[in-house]
Amino acid sequence: MEILQQLEKQQHLNEEDMKSFINLMINPEVENQVKYKALKTYTDKEMQQTELTFLTKSLIKTMYKEQPYYEGAMCVCGTGGDKSGSFNISTTASFIVASAGALIVKHGNKSITSNSGSTDLLNQLNINTTKVNDVINTLQQYNLAFVSATESYPIMKYIQPIRKMMSKPTIFNLVGPLINPFKLTYQVMGIYDPNQLGNVAQTVKDLGRKKAIVLHGAGGMDEASLSGDNLIYEVNAGKDIETYTINAKDFGLRNVSNDTLKGGTPEENKAITVNILNGQDHTSKRDVVVLNAGIALYVAEKVNDIQTGINLAQYLIDSGLAMKQYLRMVGN
Repeated sequence: MEILQQLEKQQHLNEEDMKSFINLMINPEVENQVKYKALKTYTDKEMQQTELTFLTKSLIKTMYKEQPYYEGAMCVCGTGGDKSGSFNISTTASFIVASAGALIVKHGNKSITSNSGSTDLLNQLNINTTKVNDVINTLQQYNLAFVSATESYPIMKYIQPIRKMMSKPTIFNLVGPLINPFKLTYQVMGIYDPNQLGNVAQTVKDLGRKKAIVLHGAGGMDEASLSGDNLIYEVNAGKDIETYTINAKDFGLRNVSNDTLKGGTPEENKAITVNILNGQDHTSKRDVVVLNAGIALYVAEKVNDIQTGINLAQYLIDSGLAMKQYLRMVGN
C-alpha cells in the first residue's frame, strides 16, 4: 500500500494522501494489524498543521457532502486522552451554557480513555442523543442537542478498535471535536497536548468558526482546570490568533489540585453533575464547571469577557435556571 510506504518514510501528507489514509482506516476489508501499523507510524511522525485540516475536512466529507448549518451553533468539548480521570466537566457545563440561550451541539462519545464518556453519562441522566437530522428541532426546543459520534460517523467503528490498541492518544483524539457534523459558528475545544494548540487553533480557523477558544488546562487537562495557568488560543474570524493564559484565582475561584476533580463510574458522575446543577455542590467541582461555562459563554458572545461569563454561570446555577434546563431535557 503506497500510503504505508509514505508514512514509513516520514513524508508529509497532502490532501489526496490524507484521503488515502482515511480510506485505509475505514476500509472493513483491511486487517486491523495493518491499520494499527498505519496509525502508529503516523502517530510517531511529526504532524503538520495542514495535515490536521486535510484529515478533518476529508473525514467530514465521508459522511456530509454539505454540512448542516444552524446560525449560532456551538460545541463545547475536550479531546479526551488526558488520563486525568476527571468527571464530565464539559457535559455539565453545557447545561449551564444552554440555559443562557446559547445553542449547543455537543459531539460526544463513549469512553475510550476514561471511566465515563459523555454518552455514558447521558445514559445515566436519561437523556437520549439526537440524530443529526433532528438536531435543529431539538435546538429550537431545548437549546442543547447531544450528538453521538458513533451515530454521526458510523464509519468510525472501523477506527475505534485501532485507537484502543494504541498506547497513547492519536490524531483521532484531536479530530473528534473538530468533525462535529454541523458547521459551527462557535467552539470551545480542550486538548490534552499543549504542543498541538497552534495546529488545532489554525484548523478551527480553517473550518470557518466565527469565534473559538482552543485551550490546554493546567496540569495537563483537556478542560480549563483550577491548578494553575491555562493556555488559551483565541480564534476570531478575520483576525490573527491570540494567545494568553488564564488562572482560576484571577476570577475569584479556588486554586486546587486536579486530583479534586476526579470522577468515577457513570452513576457517580451523574450524581456529581446533578449536584452541581441543583446548587448543592460548592466544592472545586462546581468551580471548574463554572470556569469552563464562563469561557463558553464568552465564546458564544453572551458576555463580553470571561469574568462576566463566570458570574453569569454562577447566577444560572444559583437561580435554578441550569437545573431547569436539565429537568426540561429529562421530561420533568
